[in-house]
Amino acid sequence: MKTHPSIRKGFTLIELLTAMAITTVIIGVLIGATRMSMDAWKDSRDKARASRLAKESIELMSHDLEGIVIRSGNEYEWLSIRMDGTLASTDLGPSANAEMKNPLEFVFFSAATDRYDGAIGTATDNGGDISTVIYKLVYKDQFEGSGGMQFPVFSLYRYLINPDMTFDNYLAKPDIQSLAAAEAVTNANNFIAENVYNLTVTLIFEFNNVATGVMEQQRVPVMTSGNDFQEIRIKGNMVAKDALASPTAANIVDSNGVNVASSARLAGAELGILVLSDSGMRGLNKKQFAGDAAFAKFVKQNSHYFTKSVVMPRP
Repeated sequence: MKTHPSIRKGFTLIELLTAMAITTVIIGVLIGATRMSMDAWKDSRDKARASRLAKESIELMSHDLEGIVIRSGNEYEWLSIRMDGTLASTDLGPSANAEMKNPLEFVFFSAATDRYDGAIGTATDNGGDISTVIYKLVYKDQFEGSGGMQFPVFSLYRYLINPDMTFDNYLAKPDIQSLAAAEAVTNANNFIAENVYNLTVTLIFEFNNVATGVMEQQRVPVMTSGNDFQEIRIKGNMVAKDALASPTAANIVDSNGVNVASSARLAGAELGILVLSDSGMRGLNKKQFAGDAAFAKFVKQNSHYFTKSVVMPRP
């Protein structure tokens, strides 16, 4: 019997199952490739954002320091930098990894470029060109404030106090650190960047060796442990390491072992900032690491670190 030419033979069940299997494999490969591409894109975006935050933060701080104002021949305080030990052990949130390594608080005077103009030349001219600048590194929830710690992040704040308020309340004072502590430094308007896990400041002092007449320098890192410099204050007549009424001179010595804290000049600073990516911050809050080596490896893989040297103006 002949088959009618208009009748075509259909696919068999085996052919259909084979085609479906091949199609499923192709779709699975495409989904996997798309997922890998998306993960790579997110990782690249996180790293780029962390890099941008680190660069912007360190540039802003360096600009403020380039305009620093210090006057000698008096007992007033012009710069104070310390590691706030209370921040290293409180408000740690859900993870023990969140302990702050360098809970820094930095206060100084600067002719900051973004200070208000004071209505200069008008009937309401406030005058003044010196502002108080406060930097503070904290660990807090940006959404819930001090009342909650569900989504805590490391945050860097910059508080700029305008020139007239600086003149009335800060200049010619023996202790600017306690005055700064009373300000609302962690107000949302003062926020610079999140995920700033570590911020380091090393001050460079310059002094004359009386015996040899040679100009020398000493680097003074401000750290939470490992040396005496957990707090440094620059007064008009010395570099001190505490806030006592009779401040103790810092251990700044020349090559002959003579303490020159009363004549040392702040010549520069070295800034270092480490910013975690968003995925790194999430991992830091949730993971528990086997040891210091595993923790250090995780931070290295999920962060950007920038450094910058700042040359201070001569008084």
